[in-house]
Amino acid sequence: MNYLADNSYLAIIPEVTAGTPLIPTNFVPLISESIKTNVNYLADQRMKGVAWKSSDLLRGNRVHEGDLVALGDPDTLGHFLNMVMKLGSTTGDADGYTHPFTVGDPQSYTIEIKKGLYAQRYFGVLIDELKMDFSEGQLQLTSSIKAMGQFSVASVGVALTGAGMTDLILDDQYDISPNRGLVVGDIIVVGGVDVTIATVAADGFTVTFLSTVVTASVGDPVYLKPQTASIASLQDPFYLGNMLVGIGADETAATAASASRTLATPVYDMSISIKNNLFAQNGSTRFDPVTIVPRTKEAQIALKQLFENVSQRQDFYDKTKQAITISALGKFIKDDFTTQESLTLTFNNVKLMTSDNAIEVGELIADTQEFEVLYDSVDGAAMSASLVNRTAGGSY
Repeated sequence: MNYLADNSYLAIIPEVTAGTPLIPTNFVPLISESIKTNVNYLADQRMKGVAWKSSDLLRGNRVHEGDLVALGDPDTLGHFLNMVMKLGSTTGDADGYTHPFTVGDPQSYTIEIKKGLYAQRYFGVLIDELKMDFSEGQLQLTSSIKAMGQFSVASVGVALTGAGMTDLILDDQYDISPNRGLVVGDIIVVGGVDVTIATVAADGFTVTFLSTVVTASVGDPVYLKPQTASIASLQDPFYLGNMLVGIGADETAATAASASRTLATPVYDMSISIKNNLFAQNGSTRFDPVTIVPRTKEAQIALKQLFENVSQRQDFYDKTKQAITISALGKFIKDDFTTQESLTLTFNNVKLMTSDNAIEVGELIADTQEFEVLYDSVDGAAMSASLVNRTAGGSY
């Protein structure tokens, strides 16, 4: 049987304790994903009296990382900002919730991706780099993530023999704690039978369920059953066409410019990258990373604007401080037309790393620019974000 990728899903949920998995309940339409578990197998080259490289493999430290690509609609975007920045106190109500984000330690998540017959779950997930750019004028999010562990497929360690089965012992070939990543309430498939987990034992290899008729031999597969994706309402992504970019000498001037179509600077392409430079370290107690924490944060902005005067060239040569405020508006949240979906990104101090204006026959000259986001000692900040949407703060 073949499985179409379009039937897959991404489900996510913030964790209460970093690295302690939960069942993801927020479903996000996914464009693509490329997350991999690298188990780092190594050939066992101990001498065994045979003139051949190896007769088996040994395990190395595991790494779980890769990219998620999704569109940046106002509700979905909050989760990805939460995985890369620090969420403050949400205000507002059903007429519109305002979520402030600042530079700081982000929230870890459990994520789950349907892979045909089984679900691939990662936990202790943080974003190493969040890239926001525009594909066909639509805000697209590319999240490079790292995770502390995974569960998807395991093996039966002790045979199940029919009626009255209540315990499943998992094989320890992958890990000596193979039930790590499972949660009470998960549905796993063993011996072709769906069983709902009642407890995940502290011994690391046992899960229990209500008395069930199930037969399975040692080595038979056990896998996490996919959920049924539920997306009640899906909002449009933010659009480049509904975005105002304010560029000024400082944050106050940039924000004022971003509030007016007259003062805003038209840009024809834009990309924003926010990086946490995650420290992921393997150590004792796990083949997986035992800790994933942010290190020095950084951000870059790339944009393209038509050349109109020499001021940007002057700012490039002189390393002149500028500020950029990006304001994107979406739909009105209710029919009373009082509060709109919105995303505001404020960069208090940026300076040009590159500013090119190549020329081609028949083309208008454009400034193609890359800004480094710097810490501003006057404002005491490098950047911040504010998101207004339909999602209550407790969801993040």
